[in-house]
Amino acid sequence: MLRLPPLIVCFFSCLVIQLHAQTKVVGECAITYDIKQITSNGDTSLLGQKEIFIKGNSCKTILKTPQLTQTLIFNTLQDTAIILKEIGLNHFLQYIQYASIIPAKLVASKKNGMISTILNYPCESITLSWADGTSMEVTYTTVILPTVTVYEQAFKEIPGLVLNYQLTTKAGDKILYSATKVDLSPITLNVFEVNKENYQQIN
Repeated sequence: MLRLPPLIVCFFSCLVIQLHAQTKVVGECAITYDIKQITSNGDTSLLGQKEIFIKGNSCKTILKTPQLTQTLIFNTLQDTAIILKEIGLNHFLQYIQYASIIPAKLVASKKNGMISTILNYPCESITLSWADGTSMEVTYTTVILPTVTVYEQAFKEIPGLVLNYQLTTKAGDKILYSATKVDLSPITLNVFEVNKENYQQIN
């Protein structure tokens, strides 16, 4: 059996402790993702963009496609969330129960051996599988842990900032979300404000 000298053992132990200590909880950040569809032959086409804004317990996500802009605003300490939809000249506002935004039952999670780098952040990968046949491969960095991780409910147990995730449906359709920018600058409160006069409220 290979035995390491005490000095080397101490070095590796300190290295492991240091790596775990490098996780930084971030209370304010913005992440931008490109959304692409992956065809059966491996080609990709750009579907749109998703922006995430996090400040404390508040989160705002903006999904932009050529046909639709949809915004979700919520606070993890509150039960109600706001959805804004802009379709052409039509602007709609809807209040929903935030607690009801729950994915299908998670049946398996498998940590992958792959280690990669995205936007200069070292990343790990995990595959999540749900009862409805949907799966997701999530690539995340443990260097940063945002105060809100549930801008996708599937990320609730991910111990870091997700920089890449590929959703595969039961039918085999694949959608890839790839982070193109991470901004750790302070975010002003007006980012989460809504001028309700500009929207038609729906139930």
